[in-house]
Amino acid sequence: MTDFFSDSESRRDAWNRLLPFYEEVMENREENIIIVSHGDLLSIWNAMFLNLPVESYDQVNIHGPAGGVSHMIITDEGEASCKAYQ
Repeated sequence: MTDFFSDSESRRDAWNRLLPFYEEVMENREENIIIVSHGDLLSIWNAMFLNLPVESYDQVNIHGPAGGVSHMIITDEGEASCKAYQ
């Protein structure tokens, strides 16, 4: 895919930029963490949270609603789930 703007960020670039923050959050042992994001990065976060590879991004629709809240849970068994509220 050709970039329309020479200095634009690809989704792979955004994934790589977000990954260190994602790892930092996932290593944190706080019970509740609030993250505020714009739509495209939130979609990438959701893919990471669900352990999907970066290549899956264009094959699944896992965005959060504009102005919405997503509740992400990791169970004691390690199962990850997301629920979006608007």
